[in-house]
Order: sequence, then structure tokens, then C-alpha cells
Amino acid sequence: MTTDTETGEGFWNELRPRGRILRPSEVIARCGMSKSQVYSLIARKQFPPFVKLSERASGMPENWLDAFISEKARAASQD
Repeated sequence: MTTDTETGEGFWNELRPRGRILRPSEVIARCGMSKSQVYSLIARKQFPPFVKLSERASGMPENWLDAFISEKARAASQD
């Protein structure tokens, strides 16, 4: 699994969407960041994006969020 948080290249692009679709409020609760932090990271391509499900609904495949959290934990353990 490759990632480059400096250039904003998201490793989740290599992952097929799997698991539940998490609504934005659940993503925010699970990652422990504020809504503005999440959307700022998405804009910089440093956080998995939400997928538009309908005109008024979006969500994120659960495995994308799990991979993001796992990668952050792995990187922290190497510091």
C-alpha cells in the first residue's frame, strides 16, 4: 500500500469499495476529527472522498476509512 501525504496521492484510490457505506457523521465520529478538518483534508486529497449516492446523500466505503486510519497508525508507529 503506497501513500504520499505530501503530494496528496490517496492510496484508497487503489482499493475497491467494500463494506458498509458510512454517512459523513459516522466518518467524522470514527476518525475523531472535526467536520471542517475532514473536508479540508478531502480538498487537499489527503483523506478519502465521499461518494455521491444521490442528489442529497453521500457516503464513504468503510474500507476506505479503515485503510486511512490503519495507514496513519502505521506511520505513527514508524516515527
